[in-house]
Amino acid sequence: MKLKNNRISFYSIKNILVFSALLFGFNSCDDFVEVDLPPDLINTDAVFKNEGSAQSAMRGIYAYTNQSNATSYMFTIVGLSSDELEKISYTVEETMFATNTIASNSSTILNMWRGFYNIIYQCNNAILNIPESTELSEDTKDQLVGEAKFIRAFIYFYLVNLWGDVPINLITDYDVIRLLPRASVAEVYEQIEADLLDAQSKLSSELYTLAGERIRANKWAATALLARVMLYQENWTDAETQASAVINSGFYQLESLTDVFFATSRENIMQFASSGNNRYTFANLTGSSVTNPRYRLTSFISNNISDDDERRSEWLTPNLNGSYKYKAYSNTRGPEDPEAVSVLRLAEMYLIRAEARAQQANITGLNSAESDLNVIRSRAGLQGTAATTKATMLQDIYIERTREFFGEWGHRWLDVKRIGQADAVFGTNKAEWVSQAALYPIPFEDIQRNPNLTQNPEY
Repeated sequence: MKLKNNRISFYSIKNILVFSALLFGFNSCDDFVEVDLPPDLINTDAVFKNEGSAQSAMRGIYAYTNQSNATSYMFTIVGLSSDELEKISYTVEETMFATNTIASNSSTILNMWRGFYNIIYQCNNAILNIPESTELSEDTKDQLVGEAKFIRAFIYFYLVNLWGDVPINLITDYDVIRLLPRASVAEVYEQIEADLLDAQSKLSSELYTLAGERIRANKWAATALLARVMLYQENWTDAETQASAVINSGFYQLESLTDVFFATSRENIMQFASSGNNRYTFANLTGSSVTNPRYRLTSFISNNISDDDERRSEWLTPNLNGSYKYKAYSNTRGPEDPEAVSVLRLAEMYLIRAEARAQQANITGLNSAESDLNVIRSRAGLQGTAATTKATMLQDIYIERTREFFGEWGHRWLDVKRIGQADAVFGTNKAEWVSQAALYPIPFEDIQRNPNLTQNPEY
């Protein structure tokens, strides 16, 4: 969408009126009105005036986050960047990602970057305005602010892992936002932690909406994401503590491989609901379908899932070149039960705790890396791990993460980078790979408009 003037540029706040739009029944992110006015002129008092409108606004944030191109790219474009996904035929933009030769003027990069910051802007709007309401109860304020902080932390997690240093925006004042410089990775993680700790303190441990579906963040969603954040920062003790809290909460249990991605799955800690009455998810429609996969798994991924691994029969298409973790593959055909996009699930908590324990030399025996890893292997019908050293145990855990999370949220791309193996792994089978490709370029258009915004090396 082209803006009618150049005032709103840096984060392309084209969806600033999302709250009002959603309150009046818009169903698609393409329906949001085009915005001329700077965000400080928007009447946020009306949006957060009472329980009904405030809850509707929060549902709007979830819906936009789920439907945004920025988040859908985590299932497809980011998979092309790694050795996880491939296509039979590529667009020019897709070729850039598959060959790790992304131009800074890539429209995909611009859409992803601005999409993430649009979500953050919406969260900021809620976080700053909800506490000012005179009609909302304190419990409702805590709930809604906690949810907004969870989503903001979730988005910043992907920003910092895709781009490295990124601007931290906690406000809604456009004149300040448009000139924000990049903050360091450490500073971004500090903000993520602060948001999640506050969300933990504000959110209920039992809050869900719709019977059996986990489509609104609660305390355990914040805890699960915090466990991941601690793992990525190599804070092994806290990663283990947070993962254990979720595992021991009593709210979640591993499902059969067939049932993991249903909307009522007890394995899911957090999900994004399908829109309207649709039973399908964009994770399948944009990623792959049973009959004609647009994106398919590389032979590297499919070859690492052995014949005795039940994920091969349950989660791969018959010709092994696609994924049908999500089995509902159209709006007219799918499983009897609806599905929802899995954001955080219990299997990840076991593998986070296994890795954290291995890093602390708790390798085998009761309550060890071995016992946690074997929970996931057993669910897949595999024998227990034979690893007995830290090095071999970590290697088995990394392999298990590849098998368990293929096609989900760019896990493969992020995992290989965070363990320092990007050059060794991607450099081996990608002819044009260079170390700097581990970070995406900052959009050239936004660098032009913001003199304080710098570019990543070699772009």
